[in-house]
Amino acid sequence: MIRLPALDERGLTLTELMIVAMIGVLVLLTMGGFYLQSQATWLDASSQSITQREATMVGQAIADSVRSCNSAAVAFTPDPAHCQLALCKFGSVTPSYYFWWNPVDSLIHSGTDTGAGDQGPMLQSKVERFAVSANRTLVTADLSTRAATGQTIGLSVSAVMRNRNP
Repeated sequence: MIRLPALDERGLTLTELMIVAMIGVLVLLTMGGFYLQSQATWLDASSQSITQREATMVGQAIADSVRSCNSAAVAFTPDPAHCQLALCKFGSVTPSYYFWWNPVDSLIHSGTDTGAGDQGPMLQSKVERFAVSANRTLVTADLSTRAATGQTIGLSVSAVMRNRNP
């Protein structure tokens, strides 16, 4: 009778291999989920940051223009939540610069007049509210913009007219 040598039992069975593969897949899926979630969070924060920068730039432009003027007039167009700001330089009663919300594109525009002098939109984020108030010395503008991801970003800026008659 011929005897066969004993089989070596140190290898892996198919069941053990499947268990290791399933654990590996679970680890990879978990890591992938964390990566996708962090990517979504980064995109959301980046979108908010861009919108905040745009709103700040608009606020700074308004403040800089107001400081060099001696009077300001506010018109509600088309409603009290969306205004037009007209600024007059010292010695003039005719407005020399405007800021307004355009209902066609929902953006804030600026220019030497609201027609041919339009220098185009000042930002790319949609503006939900552009409320402006002005008195003899102070102009306050409140902006509410919407980021691409849907969050609302608000900004308020106040500036004193420094080029007035004493």
